Amino acid sequence: MTTNRQISEVTPEERQKQLQQLQAKVDIVFAEALKRKVNTLEFAIEVWVNAVLEKDAYVAIACRMIGYSTHFQSEELLKFMRYLANGTLEKNESIAHRAVDLINQGLIINNTLKEDNESVKFDV
Repeated sequence: MTTNRQISEVTPEERQKQLQQLQAKVDIVFAEALKRKVNTLEFAIEVWVNAVLEKDAYVAIACRMIGYSTHFQSEELLKFMRYLANGTLEKNESIAHRAVDLINQGLIINNTLKEDNESVKFDV
């Protein structure tokens, strides 16, 4: 697990490179979903399952889509994401369904699965 001290030791250039690498992974996830022609609900389920498994591109997508749906930001969003993930891991189906629903809403709000649309971009 990354500590605050480790995060603060990352230079701006290293952080920029990390964000670019994450963006490339996110782009691949969206490109594969477009290629498979999945609907937003199927993609939301895929995103949440993989986010709970802590796959970084999926965590980033889930976080951004839930943020679009809830308008939570920063710490509030992270706390809510932890609540949803813990509830899902504890096999609380209603929490898992809520997470998928919020991701699905975020995908719809952002019109994300359109071929002419760029994938979700992260603030650099």
